[in-house]
Amino acid sequence: MDTHQPQFLGNEKLAEASRLAVSNCRKRLLIADHLQSFAAELPEDGFFSWAAVEQFLLVQGVKIPDQEYSLPLKPIMRTGADNPLIIGISGGADSVCLFTLSLWSKLSGIFSPIVGCHVNHRMRGVESDEDAQFCENLVKQLNAKFVLTVASQAQAEAFKLRGAEGELRNFRYDAFETQAGVVGARVVALAHTLNDQVETLLFRAFRGTSATGLRGIPCVRRHKNFVLVRPLIDVPRPVIESLLLAKSFAWRDDSSNNQIRYKRNFIRSEIVPRIESEFPQFDERLENMRKLIADDEDLLKTLTNSQISEVERKGADTWDLCKLQELPVALKRRMLAQALKERNVELSYERLEKLVLMTVSDADLRDGEEVPSAVSLNQHWDIVRSKEQLIFVDKTEDEDQPPADPIPVRVPGMTLIPALNKALFVEAFDPREKLPKAFPPADSLEPFVSLEKVKGALEIRERQPGDCIQPFGMQEMVKLKKYLHTHKPDEELPAQGRQKLHVLACGEEVLWVPGVGLSEKLRVNGRPTHVIKLLDIAIGESTFC
Repeated sequence: MDTHQPQFLGNEKLAEASRLAVSNCRKRLLIADHLQSFAAELPEDGFFSWAAVEQFLLVQGVKIPDQEYSLPLKPIMRTGADNPLIIGISGGADSVCLFTLSLWSKLSGIFSPIVGCHVNHRMRGVESDEDAQFCENLVKQLNAKFVLTVASQAQAEAFKLRGAEGELRNFRYDAFETQAGVVGARVVALAHTLNDQVETLLFRAFRGTSATGLRGIPCVRRHKNFVLVRPLIDVPRPVIESLLLAKSFAWRDDSSNNQIRYKRNFIRSEIVPRIESEFPQFDERLENMRKLIADDEDLLKTLTNSQISEVERKGADTWDLCKLQELPVALKRRMLAQALKERNVELSYERLEKLVLMTVSDADLRDGEEVPSAVSLNQHWDIVRSKEQLIFVDKTEDEDQPPADPIPVRVPGMTLIPALNKALFVEAFDPREKLPKAFPPADSLEPFVSLEKVKGALEIRERQPGDCIQPFGMQEMVKLKKYLHTHKPDEELPAQGRQKLHVLACGEEVLWVPGVGLSEKLRVNGRPTHVIKLLDIAIGESTFC
């Protein structure tokens, strides 16, 4: 794809916004440098305004001076320094702008070297490779360091098959983490802008979210061993283009941005322009609302943590039910959401409402309502209600108990799993049967598979120490424990006892974690050989997780 030069969008207001963006970007680079010293103290979910970041530093005894900076004539680099900064550069206007501003900054001397990091997902074939080449040429033209991470063929195929934004984002962040470790960087800067913020807020609102979700994208957060900063998060796209024009820099457009089958692209190209035509400066007003919500959330989070401390009995896993029942439902909902996040449990509206119902006194129940005595949160946690307490039960405490005997799986045929009140069906796929338009998602309980690469007998059994899996789309084996840490089941399944996670395995190799994902060995190339189904057998309640 050819690079291009933007049309000049200059006017007095745009010029002022561009000047402010330059000044803020440099100031935020300085803030990022100071944050390295306090990375361990940053909140896990990050800061959602740069004002909150400055207030945090002020409490730590660091005051950032208010100073304006004009665009210098040439980049200023400090030689001999050892304070690397990684900047994610995709080739688009936003990342090219951030990279060039960082190099052209009078404050950029605090970071050296400045490293441009490109991640090639290989989703668009030749175009993806051309993006990578464009980024490398640009970075080297500016006498900076360039690093590149390229997805394997298997990973690229998996990305195309599933098209999950979360998987692509995780791949990028893993790449940033690896490259930061190689160059010794503790700060990674990304080029999200106000347009990304608006699209994120609309996407979450349409999908359904809480006020917490309406805080949007954090401007700063800690990610494992580095600090992630977004210096341009409140800068609109016309300002980005104006700044690039000022230095005659070109950029590349991603053709996939025009494919409205992706929800974010649909919002960007179909919904946002319609809103802006009726409500000028809609993005600025939405950003003001977002900031107000973020400030309110900070206050409510402090109140929530204070109330959690009040209801805890005998440690963090036991809450006083009587005290909970006296609190407003909005506060209980926040407290339970915080408890789930701390235990790495996936949040959902339905799950939270079920837990809130567990805190209701019998006298306050509406006609026909029943309070659940126990709910399974995931493979690690249950929550149980007693007469006076709400108890979070850590199921991993029982992992040292000897596992039950594995159950041989009939292929084809039905295999009963009494401990789960379920039956496992393995059905041969009729070669005359028409293929579905799309195979079921990774967490389906009825996946299409190919058993051609499986040489041994199949068995259904409890998860065991040392279990490994070759994740879908990957060439290497990983520990099942690590796999489950990043692939959490979404199913809300009732609890009955404290069952361990069950898997489909061949010897010590796990091939399927029901409700979570498949092994690469079961990948279908062409037509599936079998369909696997894990179904209830209608005896009591299922206890799959």
